[in-house]
Amino acid sequence: MSQIFNSDNFFWKCFDKMADVLGLSLLWFLCSLPVVTIPAASTALYDCAARCVRGGEPSVYGRFFRTFKREFKLATPAGLLWGAAALLPMAGARILAGASQGSQLLAVLAVTYYVLTAIPAGMLCWLFPLCSRYRLTFRELNRTAVQLWLVHLPSTLAMAALLALCVDLTVQLLLPVCCLPCLLALAHSLFVERAFKQHMPEDASPGGQP
Repeated sequence: MSQIFNSDNFFWKCFDKMADVLGLSLLWFLCSLPVVTIPAASTALYDCAARCVRGGEPSVYGRFFRTFKREFKLATPAGLLWGAAALLPMAGARILAGASQGSQLLAVLAVTYYVLTAIPAGMLCWLFPLCSRYRLTFRELNRTAVQLWLVHLPSTLAMAALLALCVDLTVQLLLPVCCLPCLLALAHSLFVERAFKQHMPEDASPGGQP
């Protein structure tokens, strides 16, 4: 009986992880409501997902707010820049898709615009983890993200596809926002952490080739 209430019990560990996934997802949503804070919130979310939920480090929510505050000035302009770059071709694709009935040319253009969205979406998938982990200038952040985008192209495309799927599900249903943000960060961490270990040690502040 005592094992049931043991905090080291496998059941309670899983319960704690699930609670952190839900809590971080909702916290990300609340901190993203002003829209311009989405980049800083996403940076903090990745940091907590990788370090705390996966890595087992303590103080999940304290870490979230520390990272949010620390990286706000860098993450905001970079995230808004590439976020706008992703929205433009996506909006164009939706307009063309709606007007493409009976027109093969418009349908091809719509698909082309969707493909182009993968470029800035992939950049966002690298920017937030980089911003959470390393001390970089704006130029270094973007340059390193571009390098990782190219060197790890299959991972970039996989992360961009997961991002698009999660955004679509959240827009369509809204309820997935309770868990999808943190689950997406955890899924991205499988690709990102492997790349970080391969190219950039923990104490690095990369400005050259990854």
